[in-house]
Amino acid sequence: MPIPPEDIADSLERVLASATFARAQRARELLAWLVRRAADDDRGALKEASIALDVFGRDAATYDSSTDGVVRVAVNRLRELLDRYYEGEGRSDAVRIEIPRGGYAPLLRRQTPPTLPAQPRLAVLPLANFTGLAEADALCDALTEDIIDALTRLPDLRVIARTSSFHYRNVHRDVRRIAQELAVDALLEGSVQKDGALLRVTAQLVLGSDGSHVWSHTFVFERERRHVLLDAVIDLMVRSLHTASTQPAGADATYVPTKAPSAAVQSLIDQARGLNVTQSSENLPLAEAIAERATLLDPYCADAWFVLAMVRFSRRASLSVQSSASSDSVETALERALALDRSHAAARSLWAYVAICTHQRWTDGLAAARAAVAMAPHHGGINGRLAYICLALGLHDEAVSIYDRVLALDPLAPPAHYHRALGLMLAQRLDDAAQALEAARQSLGESDLHLHTLCTWHECRGDDEAALATAEQALQRYPFAVAPLMHGGRALARRGDMAAARRMAARFSGLRDAARHYACAYIESGGTDTAACFDHLDHVAHPPEPLQMMLPIEPVFRPLHTHPRWQSLLRAMRHPSSPTAVTD
Repeated sequence: MPIPPEDIADSLERVLASATFARAQRARELLAWLVRRAADDDRGALKEASIALDVFGRDAATYDSSTDGVVRVAVNRLRELLDRYYEGEGRSDAVRIEIPRGGYAPLLRRQTPPTLPAQPRLAVLPLANFTGLAEADALCDALTEDIIDALTRLPDLRVIARTSSFHYRNVHRDVRRIAQELAVDALLEGSVQKDGALLRVTAQLVLGSDGSHVWSHTFVFERERRHVLLDAVIDLMVRSLHTASTQPAGADATYVPTKAPSAAVQSLIDQARGLNVTQSSENLPLAEAIAERATLLDPYCADAWFVLAMVRFSRRASLSVQSSASSDSVETALERALALDRSHAAARSLWAYVAICTHQRWTDGLAAARAAVAMAPHHGGINGRLAYICLALGLHDEAVSIYDRVLALDPLAPPAHYHRALGLMLAQRLDDAAQALEAARQSLGESDLHLHTLCTWHECRGDDEAALATAEQALQRYPFAVAPLMHGGRALARRGDMAAARRMAARFSGLRDAARHYACAYIESGGTDTAACFDHLDHVAHPPEPLQMMLPIEPVFRPLHTHPRWQSLLRAMRHPSSPTAVTD
């Protein structure tokens, strides 16, 4: 509910007449000017140059903000005085005036608002596009992702990942119900509008318990200065967390904004990231071309190089013969990203995969994945990569525990649900795995990934008929999916009908070489020709490539683990479980 103008005026008068501000004439003038402009809703005028000219009397012909820091110094001083005032004589004021970092627009809020619990769980809902332009959807999504990424760096905040929060895009539902479904304490929601050449983001932090606002604010900034929005949101969240905890005022929030790329480069990064999410063989080449364009426009942007590396790794790991990228091209982009920003946690996490898939440095990859999680402990994707590496190294219980953490951060993430179920199967906890599968089905529906994992569960139980029936069901719904062909072919092989099984394998001709051999090995594992199965597996382990990580994970290959050729495979992969593995 907006604060009445008379309450604002009364609050301002109290501050200006206080002992704290008694000897701070310039701060009083600055505060009065800022509040008056905010009351007139003239936030577009709250620029550094406007303040310098109107409040500090600078000459428009000679003023240069790059050399004259009068506004920045004065506003920082004003923030300190306001904090001191509200810690002391203004403690009981009904309205509090704040100047969030990252901008100059004052925030006015009630002194006794609803508060967050200590170490709250937060979901950032997709920002609504109120610009009237369909092409601004990508911008709204990108701003939302920027906010999520920034907030994950706050140590006392648990932020739900993009996968789950974006499930509520354009969903008109009571915020209390959304909070209940995501099991969060609060929601950050808002909208984006255009204000001439500026962007206007209106956002509010809402308690999930009763829908009341903790704070609501409008951020106005130039499109290429998106860091202004992030700085301000971080500042407001730190203050909200301070209210809910014993964190001392001014405590370091660990968030350090990096140099923002231009609007054109950021737009390309957003497009490439969005196309990569689809994991489509048609979209990935376009995503790579767009990411390359971003690095050409700004070769010093770490995020552009990371997105390029991520897309190239997706192409390299893709099953499609049309989607492939060299390990060198992935590594080159990733090394450039890390050279520009050593603290880029997502890049360090991806490097863990590269260390294993390209150089077979399993223990180094595990260490890098752990280090990335330590840098961004509340990032679902980074935790998920660590969990998958743990599965590949046989650390099944640890992987399940990490996936529990991922699902706490991202409760609607399909890979986390089903990889957790797979971890339970590998740990021989089949009943728990069944419960996990059913919980995932209820949360996410019956997808191709659900049917694929259900087939695997039937195979672990030795129920080949159920596996075949589930595979046939999946093929009816997803006729071009590879996994049902693998499961169905293996079930036929288990029946002894190798001719029919290999006819299914013939449909793998559209896969790249390593993926085709992997799928054929899967089918052959159901038959009696062990040599044929290993002949295919050899093509997965030589040369090193992403699919080799799946060999130790796949339950159907477990009967092969006692065979001498399996040990040979592990040695070729330099897997730590091999007795003669070469250390990293």
